[in-house]
Amino acid sequence: MNNQLIRGIKILELLAEKGQLSIDQIRQVTKIPMSTIFKILTTFEALGYVFKERNSNQTDFWFLTLKILKISELILSRLDLKDQVRDILEKLSKDVNEIVQLGIYNKGKVMYIDIIKKPDSIISLAGIGKELDINISAAGMVLAAALKEDELNELLDIAYFHKNTVNTLIDPKEIKKELKLVAANGYAFDDQQYAIGVRCLASPIYNFEDKVVGAINITGHISTMSDDRIDFFREKVINAALEASRRMGNKSI
Repeated sequence: MNNQLIRGIKILELLAEKGQLSIDQIRQVTKIPMSTIFKILTTFEALGYVFKERNSNQTDFWFLTLKILKISELILSRLDLKDQVRDILEKLSKDVNEIVQLGIYNKGKVMYIDIIKKPDSIISLAGIGKELDINISAAGMVLAAALKEDELNELLDIAYFHKNTVNTLIDPKEIKKELKLVAANGYAFDDQQYAIGVRCLASPIYNFEDKVVGAINITGHISTMSDDRIDFFREKVINAALEASRRMGNKSI
C-alpha cells in the first residue's frame, strides 16, 4: 500500500470531521510527522482541495474547500439518477422487448451505469461500468452532443476513434456534423456502428438546470429493430427520456 496516499486520506477525513486544524493538531491525532503533514497539505492546497488561514497568534489553520464536495456530488448524482429512473428503464424494456441501458458521460466516453437485459438476446453487450467511445454508441453521441463547443473540440482533437465496422464514423468533422443533427433532433441512431447487426437509439436526460446528465439507450438486433419499426423505438426512447427528465426536476421539456 502507498503510505503517503493513506496518510493523505486520513488527513482529509480528519479535516472533514473537525472542520479546521493546525498541523500540530493533525500530528497529535494521526501521529504523522509534521514535515510529512505539511507536504501533504501543500499538495492538496495546490490541487484546490484545502486552504489555510492564519489566526491572530500567527498559527495556520487548514480547512477543506468546497471542491471536495464535487467528488461526492458526482457520486451522488450517479446514484440518484440510477435510482430515480430505474422503473422507467424497466417499463421501456418491457414495452420494446429489447435491451435498455442508462449511460453517463465520463472523460470522453459513455459509461453504462444500469442495464435492463433481454434474456433471449443474441447480442453481446457492454456491462455495467463499461465505457465506449462516443462514435460507436447512440448514448455516447447524445452525451457528446450536449458538450460545450470548446469541450467538444478538445475531445475531437485528442480522441482516437476506432473503426469497428464499415458504418463507424471516425473522421472528427463527420462526427461533429452528426452531433449537430443529434442535438437538433433530440435523439441519436447508431445503425451498426458498434457491430454489424446491432442498432441503438438513445435520447438525453435533463436535470433541473437543463443540463444533460445521462442518456437512455435501446439496443437490439437489426432483425427486431428493423427499418419499419425504427419510428416506434424512437418515440419510445424519447418519451422515456422526457419522463426521466421530469423525474430529475426538469420543467422546461
